[in-house]
Amino acid sequence: MRPLVFDGVGTIVARNLDGTIKYIEDKVTKVNLQLQFDWQAVMGGDSGYAFHYTAGDLQDKVSIEVPRFSPAIADMSQGGETVRKSVEYDETEISFLKTGGYTLIYGNKLIAGSDEVYIVDEDTDELKQLTRVASTPTDEQYTITSEGKIESTEANNTKKIRVMYNWMAEGTETSFKGTRRPTPFKLTHRFELIDDKTGNSIQCQVTIHKALGGGTLDASQERKKPNTTTMDLQVMDPDISPKNPKGHAMSIIFGI
Repeated sequence: MRPLVFDGVGTIVARNLDGTIKYIEDKVTKVNLQLQFDWQAVMGGDSGYAFHYTAGDLQDKVSIEVPRFSPAIADMSQGGETVRKSVEYDETEISFLKTGGYTLIYGNKLIAGSDEVYIVDEDTDELKQLTRVASTPTDEQYTITSEGKIESTEANNTKKIRVMYNWMAEGTETSFKGTRRPTPFKLTHRFELIDDKTGNSIQCQVTIHKALGGGTLDASQERKKPNTTTMDLQVMDPDISPKNPKGHAMSIIFGI
């Protein structure tokens, strides 16, 4: 086939070894595939040249860079465990007490007994904690309903408050154990290139039949800077299968 310029990316699909889909990403930034074959020199006699070379272990390198975080990447690269469940948030709000009370943003999801209310000193920012009571608060106290409505005394109205509380809702949790281990998966990268001679699109695909995640997962959050996530892959020796009867570790196919 004619040489092609590699200048594009496409869609990544990762599957568990049982064939179930693990991860799909069509906003790929970069796929690095660096094949490396090393020789071990065998020296002897007076010559400065080797008289024999023994094949060393393969040092193929694969990494994927994507511009958005996914729990699936945490699972694949770090052995994280992701589940859908009721999750708990630690919330902080700053506002002002007023006649009729102040209602928390997530008050209807408030975890009972988790609330802390502080009066903020306008001059020093010092926090003075109020005590929760069931009814008829004094200047040192407040009441809160099951819907998150906070009330105190007339003397405290218009004062700045900081409220700390916990609330719960359905969400996704990715957790990491000290004994975690990633598990192998199959990865395909489906993309298009251009044949410079004809101008036609050439369909391409990279397949890694058995990959193992690892490396550093960057889940940093930085002001006004989008984060990129990079996953390093180890290429493993796969078992033979009807789709891979020769047990190839990797393949690159071109529609030309």
